Amino acid sequence: MFQNYLKTAYRNILRYKAFSFINLFGLALSMSVCLLIIMLIKDAYSYDLFHPKSERAYRIITKPDRKNGRSETYAPSPYMVAKTLADDYTQVELWTPLVRNFSGALQYGEKSFDFNGLLTGPSFFEMFGFELEQGSPAEALESPYSIVLAHELAERMFPNENPIGKALNIPGFAAGFRVTGVLKPFPGKTHLEFTALGSLSTQLAEEKLPGADNVTGEWRDYYSVYNFVRLKAGVDKSAAELALADIANTRYQGLELESRDRGYAFALQPLGDITPSMPLSYSMGNGMPVFLIWFLSALGLAILLSACFNYTNLAIARSFQRSREVGVRKVLGAAKGQVFWQFINESVLTALLALLLAYPLMKLAKLQFARLSFTEFMDIDMREDLALFGLFLAFAGIAGLMAGLLPALALSRTKPMAVLQKFQNATIIRKIGLRKVLLVVQFTLALFFLIIVTITWRQVSHAMAVNFGFGQPSTLLVNLQGQAYGKASAALSQVNGVEQVSAISHVMGTWQDGSTDVRTSEDSEKTGVRHYFIDHQYLNHFGIKLVAGEGFPENLAQQHEHFAIVNETFARQFQLGSPEEAIGKPLLLGDSTQVAVRGVVKDFPFKPAVYAMEPLLLRYDPAQLQVLNLRLDAKNIPARLVALEKAWKELDSSTSLDASFFDETVRENYSNILDLARIVAFFGLMGMVIACLGLLGITIYMVESKAKEISIRKVLGARAGDIVLYLSKGYLLLFAIAVVIAAPASFLVGNKLLQAFADRIAWSPMLFLPGVLLLLAFAALTTGSQTVRAALSNPADSLRSE
Repeated sequence: MFQNYLKTAYRNILRYKAFSFINLFGLALSMSVCLLIIMLIKDAYSYDLFHPKSERAYRIITKPDRKNGRSETYAPSPYMVAKTLADDYTQVELWTPLVRNFSGALQYGEKSFDFNGLLTGPSFFEMFGFELEQGSPAEALESPYSIVLAHELAERMFPNENPIGKALNIPGFAAGFRVTGVLKPFPGKTHLEFTALGSLSTQLAEEKLPGADNVTGEWRDYYSVYNFVRLKAGVDKSAAELALADIANTRYQGLELESRDRGYAFALQPLGDITPSMPLSYSMGNGMPVFLIWFLSALGLAILLSACFNYTNLAIARSFQRSREVGVRKVLGAAKGQVFWQFINESVLTALLALLLAYPLMKLAKLQFARLSFTEFMDIDMREDLALFGLFLAFAGIAGLMAGLLPALALSRTKPMAVLQKFQNATIIRKIGLRKVLLVVQFTLALFFLIIVTITWRQVSHAMAVNFGFGQPSTLLVNLQGQAYGKASAALSQVNGVEQVSAISHVMGTWQDGSTDVRTSEDSEKTGVRHYFIDHQYLNHFGIKLVAGEGFPENLAQQHEHFAIVNETFARQFQLGSPEEAIGKPLLLGDSTQVAVRGVVKDFPFKPAVYAMEPLLLRYDPAQLQVLNLRLDAKNIPARLVALEKAWKELDSSTSLDASFFDETVRENYSNILDLARIVAFFGLMGMVIACLGLLGITIYMVESKAKEISIRKVLGARAGDIVLYLSKGYLLLFAIAVVIAAPASFLVGNKLLQAFADRIAWSPMLFLPGVLLLLAFAALTTGSQTVRAALSNPADSLRSE
């Protein structure tokens, strides 16, 4: 029986070649992207599967209560909170802290190797299940200044030596390190990012030194430590969170919190839910965020439904021809279920054939996806295995069921002609039946995507145009990499073609910044303000205008800060009076740094366009400068870069020049948004192609079914233009309905998108018109190719049989 189903399905596919091609190609297009999404989802959910007893392992996360009402969740939490939970409460079986900020360069002799690490204790191996190929898990992370290397880093550093016992130096630490272990290759994917592990006792030893940050004793530091706990068997997560709530309520009483915070709440995040999940501040791991998975899945489903609509539409269009076949089958004794499965088999076979075409198309889509900028930061491994191919086959079967379900239900009824007539005449909008409604849905989806892309692209273009620094195409940013500002500035300024040099602590116009608490007197409340350290040349370099006062004087040997420069918004918010009146007024920075306002600059967009204008504090301390800004002669830029690389090598032979142009750096602010816009544009164009394929199929069917009517009209004097208008006007109405639906829907979504930008574009018809015209042009070409052919045909060919 099944073999007969396949034979009949195969013959029907060959019999209706045009319709079969449209169904196959449309399904293959949509399925190719869905196959890629399946690969991404499978990879995204492959993290942290090898950790032992992971069902009882949790990460403590921090939820600060801001004074301004905003919310932000942090992946780290205070060391003291986790220690108190483990020591003073009964729910925890095992606690493992992971201290951040253990990275830089491992120096072995004259060689230097970059590494990214964590400071932790011996419980790390029991908590996460990593194994050592050399060293003892109980002792490797016990003593101060012990370090365990990942397998790959150990092979790079000691290709022909035994690493154990080797002495290493890490700049910034008081003593040298000793290699006490080498990890085996990781048994699977993990969100934990490290190439080396240092002992937690190292952190404790460093904190005893003068001027060191007290990470392990600070209740307010929810930036530096990832705290993982394993609950005892039988302990419910809610019980441990009640203990965390008790800690937050009792241990923070009377403590002076950060100026922006009113209090803290802590929660437990299951280890298995860390990747993928919603992004958290200071999170670790490069897995795909869950919102991107849902976003891509929704787009893929929309495109797949569009292709399934094509199949349903064309199946209903051919329904009167197939109804004879159904009638003959029923006369010969076929049951309702047998007819149903015949049409389901046909649709599933079509989907499986489309899968063969979709697979190479998926390979092409995979290459293009890998070129998107955000994929560089994600640990995506789209390997193909038997399990994945099984998912592909299952997906093709489901797609076939979705496409063929409605026609199969209709044609398998006792009276297929009556049922089909009901489907044909079922109206949702007056004079618009089911087939036309499906076409409207397809056009609406395609048009919605195209309008959203237009809105996004124009907003990002506007944001880059107004963003600080974007108009500096020949300004090169050079990372000082620990070099002294004065020495590096003097060396690089001598390079031929360097016209001006300035310096800053963080690159303006990007997400980078610093922050400090500001008061106008010791009695006033602290307010957090974004700040940057600049040199005396910076304002002139970037054309930042002073409305009052003057810039910083050059003083490379400065021991203490004396002055600050603020923007107009700062002067207003801190009630310093007019810009002229603000000059000379005192400010208290942090706990005790006293400065006087030396100048007031005109407000300018020093942050990306998603930020509203905020108070800005500019400070002068040459020791804090980390980036040189070099204005280059625009002639022969490649030669300038070669000369700068040579000059840098003379300055520091152990590192390479780390530089990028200012406008490219600013453009990177919006690279993820542009990538998402490219993805939506791709889906929009694909939806447009699939919709036009469906329109082509329906037009071919309509022209064939009305061939005699068209011929009679021509015999009675109808001109070619009249025939084209007669055949096309119904589709123009469908297109107009799609515009009426897509325009407000895209306005609502686009308005939500624009709300993320403080400086945003104004609404205008030009945001909608490009998508409408593009889709209309493709639809007109699709229907025109068939209606013009029908209008120019010889009526005698159709009427000869009469």
